[in-house]
Amino acid sequence: MDLKPKKSLTPPLKPRKHDVGSMSLNSPINAEAVRSLRDDIPALRHFHCLNSGGVSSMPQSTFARLLALQEKEFVYTGAHPDIRADYEEQCHSLRRELAGLLGAQTKEVALIRAVSEVVSFVASALTLNPRDQVILSSEEHKSGYLPWLALRDRLGIEVVAIEATGNDEQFINDIHQVITSNTRAICISHVTSERGIVLPIDKVSEIGREQEIVTIVDAAQSFGAREINVRALGCDVIAFPAFKWGLGPYGIGAMYVRQAMQDRLPPPGSGSGAAEHFDFPPGLIRLHPSAERYQYGARPYALFAGWRISVARVANLGLANIQKRNASLVAEARNALQDIDSVLLTPDQGQKKSGIISVGFSEISGTTAAEHCLRRHQILCRRPHNDTAVRFCFHAFNDAGDIDAMATAIHELV
Repeated sequence: MDLKPKKSLTPPLKPRKHDVGSMSLNSPINAEAVRSLRDDIPALRHFHCLNSGGVSSMPQSTFARLLALQEKEFVYTGAHPDIRADYEEQCHSLRRELAGLLGAQTKEVALIRAVSEVVSFVASALTLNPRDQVILSSEEHKSGYLPWLALRDRLGIEVVAIEATGNDEQFINDIHQVITSNTRAICISHVTSERGIVLPIDKVSEIGREQEIVTIVDAAQSFGAREINVRALGCDVIAFPAFKWGLGPYGIGAMYVRQAMQDRLPPPGSGSGAAEHFDFPPGLIRLHPSAERYQYGARPYALFAGWRISVARVANLGLANIQKRNASLVAEARNALQDIDSVLLTPDQGQKKSGIISVGFSEISGTTAAEHCLRRHQILCRRPHNDTAVRFCFHAFNDAGDIDAMATAIHELV
């Protein structure tokens, strides 16, 4: 049976007036490195991929690696001892490589399925009581607030949201205003999903340490897009998926749990992967003395092993370099929109700005705007949850042509 599509879902992009080297970017990543990355991402032949904060455009080399591993598993079965041993080594190597990017120890990193899984496990581990308080920002992704709302409805805990505006001093002052003796956790994003606001994690973590409040950070919009040093940030837990700025497969991710917190935050369940020794009967279990204790259940080993290719890509480019390039791309995008009436919802945070820019509309919905961008200009972007805006995410592989396409589409909409 011929399973090949009869025609491409989307025709190849037409050349635009810009190319990689034509824009004056303050980018430490040279044009050759950008072209090499772009050439390894097939989606860029069909789309202006401005949705790294939603689902990233995975490199061909990453896909080829995980496909080869899954084919080998299919032929020889995952039960073959050599395949299992290779997968175990691949996952350990991935944990070590991620730890290096985070400034952490390997024993503080675990491989996970999703950010919501991590937030849910922390919420469970804290054994909250009625009237205990949890503080969030007003712009948390549903992965960061739904677990707490579920506990609010089940246990009667208090969930408080602090307005995120881009003003760090105001944000910290507002946290001080709402903290009580019942505050048990602060769960916020490093970079907010809706508008790309960078929050002052180091200052929030300092409050947490002073008052023995657990700090959990959703790094979905920062890992792979900017520098993350867990020692400098000072938080207790960080979680992020592979499939956003990390350029990896869907359905996997990683988390960091500070070594000193691992006994205080026991895993919500267990399985063979979480224990270094177990026996039944008589009923013995000894958890790993590391974040491996949080890894249990059937795991998509080939996806984790394939993700190593993308992690190496990110590491070779340098997170500091990626952060600077993304900020420069966003600065150019803001300049391209400065002459129109659309509301730039993302505040300009100067050198620490993220790679995200959200544009608001008064006459049309975000859904309509995103559909226009896709159908008329082959731009992959998304609308925030309130459906009054459209969000564009600029990663290291984006270039001046992507900015030109975005600006053209937005000018047509206003």
